[in-house]
Amino acid sequence: MRINGGYLPKITGRPSSIVEEIPLPRMLSVQLLRSGLRYEPRVKDGQSVEFGEVLAEASFPGGNLALPSPAAGKAALADGHLILEPTRSDVSPLQRFQPERIAWDQTVATLARSGVWPLFWSSATGGIPELAEERKPRAIVLNVVLTEPFRARGKVILKRSWSRIIQGLKFLPRLMEDYGTLEIILTAVRDPVARLIYSDLAGFAWIHFQPVPLRYPVENPRVLVQALRRSSPKLEKDSVLWVIDAQAAEAVGACLAEGLPLHQRVVVAGGPGCTNPRHLAVRIGTPVNTFAPQGGGPQVATLRGGLLRGERVDPALAAVQYDDDAFFFLPEGTSRQFLAFLRPGFDRTSYLPCFASRLTGAADRRISTYLRGERRPCITCGLCEKVCPARIMPQILHRYLYRQALPEAEKAGLERCVDCNLCTFVCPSKIELQKQFSEARQLLQMERAEALGARTSTSTEQTK
Repeated sequence: MRINGGYLPKITGRPSSIVEEIPLPRMLSVQLLRSGLRYEPRVKDGQSVEFGEVLAEASFPGGNLALPSPAAGKAALADGHLILEPTRSDVSPLQRFQPERIAWDQTVATLARSGVWPLFWSSATGGIPELAEERKPRAIVLNVVLTEPFRARGKVILKRSWSRIIQGLKFLPRLMEDYGTLEIILTAVRDPVARLIYSDLAGFAWIHFQPVPLRYPVENPRVLVQALRRSSPKLEKDSVLWVIDAQAAEAVGACLAEGLPLHQRVVVAGGPGCTNPRHLAVRIGTPVNTFAPQGGGPQVATLRGGLLRGERVDPALAAVQYDDDAFFFLPEGTSRQFLAFLRPGFDRTSYLPCFASRLTGAADRRISTYLRGERRPCITCGLCEKVCPARIMPQILHRYLYRQALPEAEKAGLERCVDCNLCTFVCPSKIELQKQFSEARQLLQMERAEALGARTSTSTEQTK
């Protein structure tokens, strides 16, 4: 498949491919906010809970979504989260199924109760699929390529949980429409992983392999869906597509074949501020401080997620949640670099060929929270347009939004933005373009909601 734009920065702090098991901590913290949904507690303060028991639920179209307990222990209610004091580390399987003997509604209900359902992304909703979605997906896209520095690599997950993933793939046809397909995203058709999947699922004609370039943001669901529609003429424009990653496929297999709810995640602790970059298997709710470098002190910024889309968190307060796969540690800037523009830059990188690292291929060892320069007005260099995977012109959108011309920005493709943040990353003027676009889209949605409310009110008055 062909991906428009994109960029793959070289950053130090790449984790090893070995997955280390982190012991169960004395306290687990589970947030009651997931994927924009507020979950209501279903346990009381001080109540003892068993592994897999429902801690909280959220109303969702077609039913409820649940947060299963990652361990047996005693629960305590706090502001916005649940504190769990584990009493046992063992996991007890719940109900198990066979791919040939489970119905669609039973599959959906089990995945929703086990915390796995929000790991699916639907092109019909632009987020989590509805539990009672009338139109089943024409294809499910399994993406094992993660290019953002640094997130849990798909091949590491495949190597660690091969049997579970294969079991999960066998259940996916229960969620698709008749003659649906599984599109597996890899970097090459002859990749060793592709050969293993093909040999273990020999005879399954519904599995296809799609090679993609190793370039961020290939893992973005909207980018993948758009590229797949362009490369697959059999897919109609309105065909529903779902997207999952390797950890989601593993979770499906563990849930349905082994009876284990979502209770563990593989996360990366990496980045130039991490002295020991690694993949970690941790129980959900594990405090970030247990693996943060030097306790995540003031010299290191902790980002939940990768470098490009990560959100800054306090490692003393943050904990691994159901959707986490990376914590990026970025050095804090402490002193200005005198005449840095005169240095050849053997240890710095840029989208522009302005550093010597372009010749040596070295990774960036100097990246930090510093901007590497001062904020400036847009110079219309066009770099943001070159890397944009949505084929829009961020510099034009910026000019419209700068003078508050929201209708013009909407016509120029504001809502096609996929929030990859590449335009901000490569911008030599340090303009926070993605933040500007996101705020503008929120404003646009508010205006539409107000207009709809006004029309509804007028219609009601006329009816009276």
